[in-house]
Amino acid sequence: MQQRKMMSLWSVRLWCTASVLIWLVACNLKDDAGQLSNDGDVAFDGDFLDVDSSPQATCDDDVKNAQESGVDCGGSECEACRTGESCREASDCDSGYCTAGVCVEESCADVTCGDDETCYRAVCYLSCDGADACDPSSRCYEGVCLPLDCSATTCESDETCYRGVCYAACSGDASCPEEGAQCLEGSCVVATCTDGLQNGAETDIDCGGSECEACAPGKACQEEGDCRAPVAGEWSVCDFGESTCAQVGTQERTVVSYSCGDSQICEAHEELETRECTRTTEDEVCGETVVGEWGACQGAGEQGVCSTQGQRRRVITSFACAQGSCEVVEDEEFETCVLDTNAQACGTPEAGAWSACGGFESVCDTTGARSRTVTYFECGSGTCAERVDTETEACSRVTQGESCGEVSYGEWSACEGFSGVCGRTGTQSRTVTYRECNGGACTTRTSSETQTCTRNTDGVSCQADAMGEWSACSYATECSTSGSRTRTVTEYDCLGGSCAQSSRTETDTAGCARNTVGVSCGTTSYGGWSTCGGFSNACDTTGEQTRTATDRVCSNGTCSSVNRTEVQSCTRSTNGSSCGTTSYGGWSTCGGFSNACDTTGEQTRTATDRVCSNGTCSSVNRTEVQSCTRSTNGSSCGTTSYGGWSTCGGFSNACDTTGEQTRTATDRVCSNGTCSSVNRTEVQSCTRSTNGAVCGEGDTYGSWSACNYSSTCDTSATRTRTKYTRRCSAGSCSTTTSTVSESCSRNTNGTTCGATTYGNWSSCSIVPICEFSTKSRSVTTRTCSGGSCQTNTSTEWANCYYNAPNPGQECP
Repeated sequence: MQQRKMMSLWSVRLWCTASVLIWLVACNLKDDAGQLSNDGDVAFDGDFLDVDSSPQATCDDDVKNAQESGVDCGGSECEACRTGESCREASDCDSGYCTAGVCVEESCADVTCGDDETCYRAVCYLSCDGADACDPSSRCYEGVCLPLDCSATTCESDETCYRGVCYAACSGDASCPEEGAQCLEGSCVVATCTDGLQNGAETDIDCGGSECEACAPGKACQEEGDCRAPVAGEWSVCDFGESTCAQVGTQERTVVSYSCGDSQICEAHEELETRECTRTTEDEVCGETVVGEWGACQGAGEQGVCSTQGQRRRVITSFACAQGSCEVVEDEEFETCVLDTNAQACGTPEAGAWSACGGFESVCDTTGARSRTVTYFECGSGTCAERVDTETEACSRVTQGESCGEVSYGEWSACEGFSGVCGRTGTQSRTVTYRECNGGACTTRTSSETQTCTRNTDGVSCQADAMGEWSACSYATECSTSGSRTRTVTEYDCLGGSCAQSSRTETDTAGCARNTVGVSCGTTSYGGWSTCGGFSNACDTTGEQTRTATDRVCSNGTCSSVNRTEVQSCTRSTNGSSCGTTSYGGWSTCGGFSNACDTTGEQTRTATDRVCSNGTCSSVNRTEVQSCTRSTNGSSCGTTSYGGWSTCGGFSNACDTTGEQTRTATDRVCSNGTCSSVNRTEVQSCTRSTNGAVCGEGDTYGSWSACNYSSTCDTSATRTRTKYTRRCSAGSCSTTTSTVSESCSRNTNGTTCGATTYGNWSSCSIVPICEFSTKSRSVTTRTCSGGSCQTNTSTEWANCYYNAPNPGQECP
């Protein structure tokens, strides 16, 4: 059954590969409809098959898809998976047992293996997914690497082991119940394409021959059919280079063919196929349209200096393909605009006379200012109007040397300048400070004034005293500690303004003090020697003994008796005596355990005894041993296995990019002396990208601004408001602002847009007696009409005078 399924799958693969190759040759992979230009046999002018679309999943497409838990097995549609294949639940497995995502036999239902291991018959082995995943001393069978020597395999009573796998026991080929089985070394072995052995018609392990799938490069072969069929890659996207308007391009694909080489090994050969492809680019946009900036607003036609009517221009440049190249098209665009003539000169300024210089900041300030009026003629609201302004300029004056503050006096200095130490008459000075203008600022100028002063010098020393030599010291006895000596002193002092001389005798006792302590003043006497002692340690053989010596020496000025001790060395024997306390080293680490979880072992320490030998204290070592225990609860006794990480979660807000995920870790730890499995949860941080996600209040808007009409008669304008966009950026909610505009309009017809002006009155007309005469003048008004300011002229009439009759004449 397994061989038939493998052949069926291989046939499907060949058919699918051939179909894809035929379709790729027939199709232009460009998004636009096109044709192949190298043969002209196939043309398209409609929709193309979506290359990215996937074929409908089946249970024999050799792909893990749809609801399958393994490749073409498991789930609700396909047959159950065999041992060693992937599963999600027990129903996915033909054995009825799913452990750690792998179908296992009943013996492995409660066995937990490491990350790279799979259970087979209650034992964990290294996992594998093909013959090349195991070393030469093992075979890949049901997803595990089994040793070929059967050393780790335990079979049932009616089974025997062959190359690491348990088969039904046999005594010959005829005793095997399965069709095609061979009795090898007492085992009924059926050759399959997934048993991890090279048997049957295979040319290499599980590949080649008439029944198994073709071999990969590097595997053994006997003929071309033992190696894989050619595989063509997809055609690349048609490459038209960097030209957007190019209509002819190329596309390529890689074709891998396989052959059985001279050394009977499957070899792979790659070839690159290239073909032409075309497309239509006429009138395609080949560059971004460039809208130029509006030029400056300029006057349109002959108008007055202050006219606001103008026109501006801009150039719009577009790019389109034509006959395979990119052509440039330029268009001009014009629009009316409002000239800003406000403040523009429309006449020559007229200046008045300068005022007097003034505005000084201080008494010494030399710089002031003066002003005058200037009448400017400037445009405003389209007409020429007067503007009166004040113009100022700097002016100056002379303040040099003028007083700007009061005179101040400093303190008189000490009296000085005397003639000698005994002089009585000297001088003293003080500083006078004046405040005067200098260079426009108030500055300080100082001078000095002096006066005569006196002092009293009588009794002041006017020369250093002259000292005679000291006489010799005189003592009462040989042990006396104090005596005396004398000398003559000559002194010099001021008297009546001059230096006078006098003499005196000086006596000193401090200079005659002496120390007589210890000075011999008689004969020394001696006592007897003491017992030998004063040894430095228990083993010391050399000691010392003492006696008293009495000397006659001076003390406190008198002759006294002073005792002192004399010392000499002596010896003894100490060999074999104890000379110290036994010391102990630290107990060694408890060891000698039978396994990782054993709690009872032993430890040792060194004991050091101290004994005298040849006068020194020596150390003698010995070893002590005792039993010890340890607590292994919680200690590691095996490899930790891990479950898959959970989905990243636990984010604090919509923009938070850092969360956490968990997985189960199964530790092998000691518990009461045995090795057990203990589960724990590991947590790690994880991230996500939230850039661009909506956050906070999302998009909000401010209030509309007032409509900004350019003139009194303008009927259209724009108004704006602020848009607040809140999006996630770098893990936080950021707000950006932009301006949103919309048009607004109003009716200005009839609105006054300028001052009413009047012409001169005409002369009064001549009328008959008793009638009123009339006069007229023109009246010009400016009102808005159709968005612009229009001028309307009318005539105003008024009575002039009454043509009265002559005296005595009556009106008819």
